[in-house]
Amino acid sequence: MGKILSVVIPTLNRYEYLKRTLAQMLPQVERNQAEVELVVCCNASKDETDAYMKGVVETHPFIRYHYFDEYVEVGASLIRSVGQAHGDFVVLWGDDDIPFPYFVETVLDIIRTYPEVGIIHCNRLAGKDAKYDIRGLKVHDGEYYEHAGLLDLETLVQKFTISLGFISSLIFRRDCWEKGKGNFSKAHYGYEHLAMIVSGAVGRKCYYYSLPIEIQRNPLERDFTVKWPLYHFVGVPNMMKDFDRWGVTRNAFENWEVTRNGSFIHFVWNMMFTSLDRKRYKPLCKELNKYQDSWLRRCLTYLIVWGMPMCLFRSLRDRLY
Repeated sequence: MGKILSVVIPTLNRYEYLKRTLAQMLPQVERNQAEVELVVCCNASKDETDAYMKGVVETHPFIRYHYFDEYVEVGASLIRSVGQAHGDFVVLWGDDDIPFPYFVETVLDIIRTYPEVGIIHCNRLAGKDAKYDIRGLKVHDGEYYEHAGLLDLETLVQKFTISLGFISSLIFRRDCWEKGKGNFSKAHYGYEHLAMIVSGAVGRKCYYYSLPIEIQRNPLERDFTVKWPLYHFVGVPNMMKDFDRWGVTRNAFENWEVTRNGSFIHFVWNMMFTSLDRKRYKPLCKELNKYQDSWLRRCLTYLIVWGMPMCLFRSLRDRLY
């Protein structure tokens, strides 16, 4: 009998976090292993991850573990990891995120009640990494919806925009993933997986669970931190434009402009991440300005990319964190 749910954990050089995540996830999968599989995919890690996982598999043989010799960037890693899943539904779980004690049971209950849905999105707590605790926890979506539950795909995308890109919060049908493969595009920088999931779910209802059932850890650094400006200013709006063009939504791009690109302070802050790799971004100023309409923002893009000292940005970030 096939599995209902695949919990797939892509990981890269995060042994200390991974073992803490598995300490919370393993018992849940183990008591539901007739219906749930756990798959860990190692993206050519050079730390202790491989040795640790081989030991875990010896004591928990129901785990499927894959070590990939070739390093690939985050979007390709997610796509490669989904390819290892066998379940009807898949959740790509962040290797540093923490599930609530009955996360798996809650998801299984939703799937059994609404087996026709294409996407399930879950609320969460989020906090700052405190090596290895998490501090300053806050509810991501601070509203409780009495009638939350089934909703159409357009409403899901319009309401939550790039919040859907937080991989641990999104459970999706594997056949939707297969259907959406044709819409893979490198122009969706970092969100290639989300475009595939959403486009493949066209015609299906979605489900939103408004009570938090997981904890998102927000570390100071991630392996994709240096690429954040490209993701934020190019990848996401490209994807929203495509959602409108594909007929998934009618005004997702307009909604992104208001909710994610409207704040001038956030514009400056997100653009300052380019100082982490100025050489990478100097030739990309025109692309970063693709969706910036004001001359002030366009000029600031060049000023920040070419002139923002990395040491000043790191100092500001460290203080704010």
